[in-house]
Amino acid sequence: MCFLERNRKREQKSEYITAIIFNLIFLYIVNNLLNWHIYFVTNAFNGVLWIINFSIVVSIIGNALLLLYSPERLRHVVKIIINIISFIAVYIVWKVFPFNFYNSFYNWGFNVLLILAMIGIVIATIVEFYLLVTGKPKLTGN
Repeated sequence: MCFLERNRKREQKSEYITAIIFNLIFLYIVNNLLNWHIYFVTNAFNGVLWIINFSIVVSIIGNALLLLYSPERLRHVVKIIINIISFIAVYIVWKVFPFNFYNSFYNWGFNVLLILAMIGIVIATIVEFYLLVTGKPKLTGN
């Protein structure tokens, strides 16, 4: 049992490190999209950049905290906070929609992807809340 526990902790730490690295790369990308003059990103992107940055920074801080100290209950609370802020960020991006693909099908498709992302975040938040309340480390089929 001790080996399994150490292995699970090691997997969690690599998950947090990967999330931090991904978020740092994503932070760089979103802050340079307008500089790169990508045709479908409009100037309205400046209006949502603050919430995207805030969401990414919260995720980096949350994962760094969990990398250092990650009891089950704290892990669920941090993930709930990250999910709520991520939902708000995706919602604001969806409302402002700072993109123009010059094709109504692509615009519609990206809108649908944003809506599906919001639905996924809500589901993930409900699962994390359930795990927090029940004290389970994760959902299992048993």
